[in-house]
Amino acid sequence: MTSRCTLLAALLAACSAHAAEPAQIAQVFPPRANQAPQAPVAPSAPPTAPAGTLTQSVPLASILGDPTRSVIQLANMQGPTDSTYVLGRALTGRLYVERQVRDVGNGAKTYLHVGGISNPPVAAVQGNELRLRFVFPVLVFKTFYREYSPEGDGALPDLVAENAVADVYLTPVTDLRGLPALQTVRVTFDGTLKPGERCTFLFDLVYPVNVCGLAAEYLKSIKLALENGIREGVMQPQARAEFERAAFEFLRADLLARSGVSAAGQGQVDIVQASFRGTDYVVSFIARP
Repeated sequence: MTSRCTLLAALLAACSAHAAEPAQIAQVFPPRANQAPQAPVAPSAPPTAPAGTLTQSVPLASILGDPTRSVIQLANMQGPTDSTYVLGRALTGRLYVERQVRDVGNGAKTYLHVGGISNPPVAAVQGNELRLRFVFPVLVFKTFYREYSPEGDGALPDLVAENAVADVYLTPVTDLRGLPALQTVRVTFDGTLKPGERCTFLFDLVYPVNVCGLAAEYLKSIKLALENGIREGVMQPQARAEFERAAFEFLRADLLARSGVSAAGQGQVDIVQASFRGTDYVVSFIARP
C-alpha cells in the first residue's frame, strides 16, 4: 500500500512539472499588445497666393529690348578701343582689338587693320540659352606696308572676310529679389577669309610677304579679342548691375501695363514668386497703384 502511494505521488509531480512548461514559455515570449491602425497623414496644401496676384510670362528677348538696336562693330583705324558692341538694355561695351604689326625682314613692317559692322541679331532659343546671331556681311582687312601713306596703302591689296558670324549665348537666372539676371555668357566667332587674286608679294627682291597668311592669322586674334571681350565685359559686376536695373525698369512698366495700372505714376510691382522656365521669365506679382 505504501509503495502504490509513493508511485502515485511521483506521477502527479511529473504531470504538474510538464503542465507548467507552457506558462514558462509564455513568460519568455509575451504576446504583442494590440496596436490601433494609424490614419494616413494628409499632404499639406500648397501656400495660397495673396489676393490680387497675377502671373505673366515674359521672354528674355523682350527683356533685352529692341534687337534692331543691337550691333557689333569692329574698327581700329583710329585706335584699339574703337570696336563696340550692343546686346540689349545696358549691355554695351568696348572691345580691345589691336592692329597687327609684322616685321618683313628688310627693316620694314606690315600693318593690318580691320573694319566691319554686323547686321542686327537673329534671336533663337536653345534650351535654357538665348542665342543672338550677329552676321558681318563683310570684314575688310586694310593693309599697309612700311608706312601710313598712299604708297604704303597701295603696296599690298586689302582683303575681306564674308559672312563672318558671332554667336552670343545668354543664360538667365533670377536673383535673390526674383528679378532677371545673367548667369553666364558665352561667345563664339567664326569667319573665313576670301581668297585674293594674289597672296605673295616680293619686296627688295628677297623679302616675300604673304598677305593672305597675315590676314588669316589676324582673323584668329580678332576671334579671341571679340569672344573674350564681350564675355568679360558683360559679366563685369557693374555691367550686370546696370542690366538688372534696366531690366527691372522695363518689367515694372510692362507688368503694370498688363495689369491695367498706369506706369506713369508711382505704381509698384511686388514680386511674389519668379523663375525662368527655359528663357521665359515667369513671374507672379501684385500691382499697386
